Amino acid sequence: MKATGIVRRIDDLGRVVIPKEIRRTLRIREGDPLEI
Repeated sequence: MKATGIVRRIDDLGRVVIPKEIRRTLRIREGDPLEI
């Protein structure tokens, strides 16, 4: 997988936003489990 080089901040509720284009490319949908 190619590195994207983006930086995201965590909001006050502890959420991290993954940009729509990356979600589309990786086929990540709402409710999908993610391992960090």
